[in-house]
Amino acid sequence: FAGAGYFLGLVGSDTHAFSAEAIGALRYCRFSRHELHGLMDEFPALMQWLMRFDAHELALAQEQMLLLGRKSADERLASFLAMRCREALPGMRQRLVLPMTRGDIADHLGLTIETVSRALSLLKAAGIIAIHAATEIVILEPDRLTTLAAGVH
Repeated sequence: FAGAGYFLGLVGSDTHAFSAEAIGALRYCRFSRHELHGLMDEFPALMQWLMRFDAHELALAQEQMLLLGRKSADERLASFLAMRCREALPGMRQRLVLPMTRGDIADHLGLTIETVSRALSLLKAAGIIAIHAATEIVILEPDRLTTLAAGVH
């Protein structure tokens, strides 16, 4: 799930192994590889930013592999919510607006919609989150969420 300012499609080959789908309104800017190289020549800081961005993306991909391979459903959902908190603007980290559907979240986490709904209900019953609307979750106990995401019970 990409947010504002996100960079998609930086690949080293001529083919793309992935696609993207918008779940809300968006604005985008597209560059050919040649144009991007020209911009990096003109603005060297852009290359440094892209390298940091790529390193961050690699870390997220590694975290996603761990999440899908070793965590329980509850831990997967807690990890997802904790990650969304980390990506939110300061001051907004405990009130998450999730524009994606439960089905989108389930697909992302390798779960079923029913499992995501059950895990959300368990987090709500434990007082870790409050669900204000289908797309709005409030993190009431961020430390407990982080502990669950880490697999510590």
